[in-house]
Amino acid sequence: MNFIAIDFETANPKRVSACAFGYAKVCDCKIIETNGYLIKPVGGHAPFQSKIHGIKEEHTFDKPDFGDLYPEIQDIFNYPLVAHSLFDKQVLKALSDHFNLGLSFEYIDSSSIAKKQLPNLKNCKLKTLVKHFALPAFKHHAPTEDAIACATIFLKLLEYGKEEASQSPRDETAEFKGFVKGILADDEVNYKEAYELLYWLEDHTKIANQHQNIYLKIKEVLEDDHLDRIEAMEMRNLLYNVFKTI
Repeated sequence: MNFIAIDFETANPKRVSACAFGYAKVCDCKIIETNGYLIKPVGGHAPFQSKIHGIKEEHTFDKPDFGDLYPEIQDIFNYPLVAHSLFDKQVLKALSDHFNLGLSFEYIDSSSIAKKQLPNLKNCKLKTLVKHFALPAFKHHAPTEDAIACATIFLKLLEYGKEEASQSPRDETAEFKGFVKGILADDEVNYKEAYELLYWLEDHTKIANQHQNIYLKIKEVLEDDHLDRIEAMEMRNLLYNVFKTI
């Protein structure tokens, strides 16, 4: 299978605020090309996100925005795209809308596949899967390295494959349970996890309607683009209670 694994880093809580992009192109089950770009983000940099990935205003002030970068990388989006969450899909959609790019793309969430194929793992985060498959260590939140790790893991999942990765029937309830299980694996809810869960629920309205208490609570606590310690504990307790009933 030929595909391109991608990874975005964002500069602030808004999905449109991509400040870095990395990719790994795979042909005939081999990585043949990798690259990464710094991007001038929409809305500037926020301290929380900069602390996660280390990218600040000083690194991007003279870089192109995504609209200007797009002509250089547009061929990437003609391939099936693989990323290790739905977060990158949301970022790409937001960028496409903001810059009027009209992007249409095939997208595969490798973390969702991992949760189905490896239900006994404590979680299916990149670092966990890299360790599980005995892959080389990588620098997390460096987008090119994340994309390479994602590509390698996806190849392992295809090889492991109990089901066709891109065509398997979707069990949204099981996917939701796996998502929540992964968040709770370290007994806390962080800012990015809360946003990723919000984006997932926005894409899965049936589950959001079934669990409106979670959906509405996440929207409430993220309304000010901040997740403080008390809110994080409230979210953790709520997710624990829901996990027991799924």
